[in-house]
Amino acid sequence: MMKKKFIGAIATILGLSLIVSMFIPTSTKADTNLLLASVEWVQAQLNPLQTKVTALEKQLTEQEAMIKQLQKAVAEGGNVVVTPPTTTPSVPDASTDSPKVVYTSASSVKAYSGASRDYKVLATFGADKALTVVDQFKSATGLWYRVEISATAKGWVFSGDVTITKPTSSIPSNVVAKQAVNVRKGATTNYQSLELVAKGTTLKYLGSFKNANGETWYNVQTAKGTKGWVLSTLTEVK
Repeated sequence: MMKKKFIGAIATILGLSLIVSMFIPTSTKADTNLLLASVEWVQAQLNPLQTKVTALEKQLTEQEAMIKQLQKAVAEGGNVVVTPPTTTPSVPDASTDSPKVVYTSASSVKAYSGASRDYKVLATFGADKALTVVDQFKSATGLWYRVEISATAKGWVFSGDVTITKPTSSIPSNVVAKQAVNVRKGATTNYQSLELVAKGTTLKYLGSFKNANGETWYNVQTAKGTKGWVLSTLTEVK
């Protein structure tokens, strides 16, 4: 009797299993596995993004803290602008005020997007170009002027490439040696001498150039036809 009941129970279970398999789609399990796999893939893609978001949030927090410090410094009267303190000499003649106008003293003066030659070149000017000064900055490399390039653009020029003295309208024609002078291949004493001219020698004036050391050199031609450079302090133009 017990054996018949046991066999009957098994048959009932098998019958129910058959009915369930008939009415439940066979793709349900596969679809569930696919859904789980998709969720895992999405999580794998989100994890690196979450890490980047966390890093950006940290950076933003640090920047906000820096901004608050700058705001506090401004409120307390601190100097946080790029213009150096007025107690620092800012122009070649030790004046504390920026010149209103500077003039290019070389044949190719570049204006940069920042106060360094590492920045992008915005414009190039020829000699004796008048530039309106709107700001100045003294960096580790020297004094820089922010000038008007056009009505809508501004850039930075190195003080060694300009002068605050307005150039004369007349162009010199001769350079006279005040002492024995070397006519050099380039506009520094590092260049080799092409010819040595005696005191009082008249040389043909071709142009001028102000080097990185702030020295003005004259481009000249000798009576022999040699073209080179002489230091302005050793000569005079006429």
